[in-house]
Amino acid sequence: MPARFSAYALSILLAALAGLAGAPGGAQSAGGLCDTAAAGAACGAEGPSAESLRARLQRVQGMAGAGTGQLGTDSCRWANDGECDDPRFYGTGACAPGTDASDCRLIAAGGNDSCQWAADGECDEPGIGTGLCGEATDATDCRAAWPLRHRDNTCDTAFNGICEEQGMGTGACRPNSDTADCLGRARPATMRDHYFGHDDRSLVDVSRMPWRAVGLLLFTDGACTATLVGPRTVITAAHCLRDEAGELLKPLFFRAGARGETELGRAGAGALRVAPDYTDAAAPPGKGNGNDWAIVTLDRDLGREVGHVGLHVLDDDDLAEIAGGGLEVSQAGYSWDTGANPSGHIGCRIVAAYPDGSVLHTCDTTQGDSGSPLMRRTDAGWELVAVDSQFFRAQPETGDFASSHLAVDMRALDDVLREMELLE
Repeated sequence: MPARFSAYALSILLAALAGLAGAPGGAQSAGGLCDTAAAGAACGAEGPSAESLRARLQRVQGMAGAGTGQLGTDSCRWANDGECDDPRFYGTGACAPGTDASDCRLIAAGGNDSCQWAADGECDEPGIGTGLCGEATDATDCRAAWPLRHRDNTCDTAFNGICEEQGMGTGACRPNSDTADCLGRARPATMRDHYFGHDDRSLVDVSRMPWRAVGLLLFTDGACTATLVGPRTVITAAHCLRDEAGELLKPLFFRAGARGETELGRAGAGALRVAPDYTDAAAPPGKGNGNDWAIVTLDRDLGREVGHVGLHVLDDDDLAEIAGGGLEVSQAGYSWDTGANPSGHIGCRIVAAYPDGSVLHTCDTTQGDSGSPLMRRTDAGWELVAVDSQFFRAQPETGDFASSHLAVDMRALDDVLREMELLE
């Protein structure tokens, strides 16, 4: 294996990056698809060529020629902690190249399928999958996603189409923080954060409706996305209010239009109303997943100050539109990989509706988006249709991916909302 590694690793990475760089658009070094400076005419109308990707690997990733025989030593303070920290092998970057040999050896050798959940069609490695497997032990399912390890979109100018990472682009963003712009938006289908094969998100302007009504519901340890639907009422997902033991968590306050340390306003959290039959166990489609909802009453009329959205219960016309190809909605929340900046998917679709008040959708949501709104604009203005709930078992309506995304729609809350006089 060591003698063959250099060509083997390069072929893996070229294939992986070729898959990642399959987003629409021609040659554009600013968009992170081609390195025209290094490859010249190798970037054509069809996107990045093998020569361009090879140049990027040699110049930026430092992987070319870095085989197991060049792993180096374990002199880094973080060596032998079970996590690869050498940036040459998509590690955390906490160690200098060549100083975390033992932890990086397996991924440098191309990984294996030694995990019991390997080769099941879903990546299970930490950071890029479910986390059920160790690093590089689910190679068949995860290898295409390795270039995304320890990367995010936390740069304040992420998703603007310009690669701005230090060492790859303009230098305005720290390394590994402008992934969509620097590596392209295509995503492997086996990733749980697969975004249905393509990351279609953008950062949203929290100063404008409806996003100014979206914010963070804060707990002692953690937060979820929630939405103002009245002067002092926010709706989120029930699982946000439960700890690992199933005990009810009391939220502290709600920050409307939060972005970093700034916000449009905040209010303390008061009374809670959680679906009485909520359980964290996923049921079969249509058999009881519509109970992941919670309503929080605030201690002041924050909605009059910053604005709030209306409520929309799916009717027969909506259900017919869903069955006929999908109902267009827009979503925004506080994704794990965008840090303090809320991101959204404008123009995604609800593609299936179940009798229990749950729906499947194609919005690019991930961890941190729990409780985030799926909204649509009607003649009455922006209205909340559903709240994001969970990664769901893969269903045919959302294509051949590792999982589907499920949300709870307002049909599940109809009686409660009318009782609280939030609906007429």
